[in-house]
Amino acid sequence: MLDAPGLLLKRAFDHAALWHAGQVRKYPGAQVPYLSHPAGVVSILARHGFSEPVLAAGALHDVIEDTVATFEVVSARFGPAVAELVRHVSEADKSLPWEQRKQDYLDRFPAKPWEAQAITLADKIDNLRSIVVCAAEFGNPWAQLKRGREIQLQRYDALLTAAQALPAHPLIDEYAAAIVQAGRVGDDGTIITAP
Repeated sequence: MLDAPGLLLKRAFDHAALWHAGQVRKYPGAQVPYLSHPAGVVSILARHGFSEPVLAAGALHDVIEDTVATFEVVSARFGPAVAELVRHVSEADKSLPWEQRKQDYLDRFPAKPWEAQAITLADKIDNLRSIVVCAAEFGNPWAQLKRGREIQLQRYDALLTAAQALPAHPLIDEYAAAIVQAGRVGDDGTIITAP
């Protein structure tokens, strides 16, 4: 019964909601539940026609990295294929300094399977869109992040360079457009209109 279409994704969202319970997005003065982010990631992946196991991994993409969930628990509940995708998109060692963790993640990107690369891109697209939405509706997003605007945008640009070495795909184009949108949010959180 649990193998009926749609149930894998429903289960993934339910468990993501439980594991991320109490976590919120980094919006000043707003308690936006963290599940908003996995939902955004899954929405992007679904629009691009990815399979239900990839969507489930998108819903769970931060649980190993940011919650008590382990690879073994994710594998037991959702199968090894979903768990492997989640592991591919998780930072390997959260004890390392921020810069080293982000560089290691970027260095691993080219060797990931395409489905994991797609989850990574959808994750970053949603983060970039969150920057724009935060600036428009809640306040300065850059002040909420561990590093400032320029360092964040450089990190996104470095991933774009790696993604552009892959075969062409509309998801990569969407990622590039999301960087441009977030780049229009100034250091102080104001949105710079295009000329």
